[in-house]
Amino acid sequence: MLLVVDSLATNGAVYITVELARRWAPDGARLAVLQRLSDVPVVTPPPGVAVVQLSASGARLRFALVRAVPRLVRQARQVDVVVGGSEIGIGFLVGLLAARVARRPFVVAVHADLDDALAEWVPRRLHGLYYWAHRRVNGAVCVAQGLVEPLVRNGLPVQRVHVVRNGIDVAAVQRAARGPGNLVGGDLPVVVATGRLAPQKAYDVLLRAHARIVGHVPHRLLILNDGPDHSALVALARRLRVQDSVQFAGAVPTPLPSVARAAVFCLPSRHEGLPLALLEAIVLGVPVIAADCSEGVRAVLDDGRVGELVPVDDVEALAQALARHLGDGGPLRERALRGPAHATSFDSEVMTAGWTAALVELTLPRHGRSPGRPRPAAGCPGKGL
Repeated sequence: MLLVVDSLATNGAVYITVELARRWAPDGARLAVLQRLSDVPVVTPPPGVAVVQLSASGARLRFALVRAVPRLVRQARQVDVVVGGSEIGIGFLVGLLAARVARRPFVVAVHADLDDALAEWVPRRLHGLYYWAHRRVNGAVCVAQGLVEPLVRNGLPVQRVHVVRNGIDVAAVQRAARGPGNLVGGDLPVVVATGRLAPQKAYDVLLRAHARIVGHVPHRLLILNDGPDHSALVALARRLRVQDSVQFAGAVPTPLPSVARAAVFCLPSRHEGLPLALLEAIVLGVPVIAADCSEGVRAVLDDGRVGELVPVDDVEALAQALARHLGDGGPLRERALRGPAHATSFDSEVMTAGWTAALVELTLPRHGRSPGRPRPAAGCPGKGL
């Protein structure tokens, strides 16, 4: 396998791709990285993972592609299948192109609703190109069942889609949480959130909910990431007069020590696939309040058994949930105690087995066999279609 990512910038899709590369490394898997970023925290591949850097550090993308595409084609010719680490990004487009030139099958990992992801992250003039490209992949592996319908509606045959839930290395998360980098301190309880500062993550909702209750339920809000909405959110905090109780810490390299010590982890998103940050929080037994924005979020919280779900974009509901927990943390902490055991159902070995089965199924036509109707990925709680 050759796994392709835009960069190693810290996000859930990159973490999952790197984990798959680690698991498949003994079988010769390689990780191809299109851009080398120097100004953001990055995921460091573990020893044993072969990394192919396709462009020089700091190179402008249009010049980097001149070198990257031929290198990627050469790499693709040496493998059986090319895997795109995300449903959007230049890595997806270049990976598909290289696979076609090399005459290798291309399978894409889908971590978010395709329509929502394009609307939020991709210039409108390029939407048609992405929709066209998604109709031409050999297959897609979605992290949640709810992500399938946009792909099929766009024209990808249903038999070319599998569902494999994200997996997590429970022991590794727990080790990382005990390391340095904790930013939670002081006498007040701290609400922690870690998503990228972008409209999808609904930080405007979280700030407004925080502002409604901070006067009578004292607490601090710690936001551990950066993104295009940073300036607008800082300005909103000032308008709401809560700037003194909100800390925008930026994209810290080690968020888990802070998450582990949070009074509550909050995910107010408008849409998600199956968020790795939420999985990490339940692994650590942290009380969680999340917007009920996807089937994946509901699965991680076991339909509310291990955390509290609130309606999407509902400031009042989120404020009330935060006030309840910060006023009396017992009930939500009791639910959180079930989190670590529930997280074992999202095991990274199960995820890898599911991906392996899906790739075999989706690349069978290369060997002159009919693909038939996909089976559920072996050992994976997610279902094939």
